[in-house]
Amino acid sequence: MACEVQKVAVAVAFGNAVASTPGVAFGAVAPPLEPLIAAKMWLSWVGVVVALGFLSKCLDEAGRHQDAETLRQEINKLKSEMESIKNSVPH
Repeated sequence: MACEVQKVAVAVAFGNAVASTPGVAFGAVAPPLEPLIAAKMWLSWVGVVVALGFLSKCLDEAGRHQDAETLRQEINKLKSEMESIKNSVPH
């Protein structure tokens, strides 16, 4: 059972990020995101990316290279989505 601490950290970070994400991010009809709310949401998702990065490193060190590589690919997709959200919020 490798990387249990990192898995818990990912779960906690993910829960925090989801809690900080307003319904707007899930496609609900609402006014545009306020910059302060968007910044808080974005920072919460950065926490998820960091936690996932530590999990990926742990998986690599545990010899689970394929799982680590798959996770890194998903991290890159998440980073791309985050950048898209960041760019869509008025400054």
